[in-house]
Amino acid sequence: MQNSSRRAFFKRASEPFASYIYPPYYKEKVDFSNCIECENKDCLLACEENIICIENEMPIIKFNENGCTFCDECANACPNGVLDISYKKDRLNCEMIIDTKSCVSWNQTICFACSDVCEYDAIKFHGLFNPVVYDEVCVGCGFCVGVCPSDSILVMIKKQKDLE
Repeated sequence: MQNSSRRAFFKRASEPFASYIYPPYYKEKVDFSNCIECENKDCLLACEENIICIENEMPIIKFNENGCTFCDECANACPNGVLDISYKKDRLNCEMIIDTKSCVSWNQTICFACSDVCEYDAIKFHGLFNPVVYDEVCVGCGFCVGVCPSDSILVMIKKQKDLE
């Protein structure tokens, strides 16, 4: 059992496309290798939320202060067809988890920053102090990440098969 766990870990670590959050307009992760040929990185410039950055010549999403509005602009700007409206997904390839040890609300301080910004109503409070992200409702937009005063929203990458 332990050998299979190690094998799975190293297999995941060796997948070149597994450890990033991608814009929700791709067919398969391997298609991002076509982004290497793109000189202008138009998707980066088209993103009004400024969450797209380039890593290894590919567009990825990083949540700093904003999140994804699923506005389609990055897909409209993509000259190589890697990002395309016809591939639009209803969620990003990530999930949000609240670190209860660092969350101010879980530590008895009233804070509703994450739930106030969530347009999908995916963060519910159990009592006054205990917020929980409901993955079946959360689309991974990331707006909660930037507003959290204690950086307690952890972003976990989902595998492609988990999204199907």
